[in-house]
Amino acid sequence: MSRARLALTAGVLLLITSCLLPCLPFLDLSGISMPYQDPTPEMLEKQAADITAAEHRLAVHTAIAGALAVIGLAAFIYAWKHRRTRKADHGI
Repeated sequence: MSRARLALTAGVLLLITSCLLPCLPFLDLSGISMPYQDPTPEMLEKQAADITAAEHRLAVHTAIAGALAVIGLAAFIYAWKHRRTRKADHGI
């Protein structure tokens, strides 16, 4: 497997991962944010803390996903340029 093909594969996988990564804490947040019917003050306090923690996890996962997307895009561009160069060198 050539370096260009490996970079292309890694780039595509990183881009897909960066799209799916923020979905995980969002699913957590959607379940936590459902209101209780008759909540006690302790339940409201715990729910607010859970929502804040889930929002923090979402922000962290989004930042990581952004970094993965940039790295994946760089790998994709590298593979695209080297693949075109190789085709030109071999007359393909």
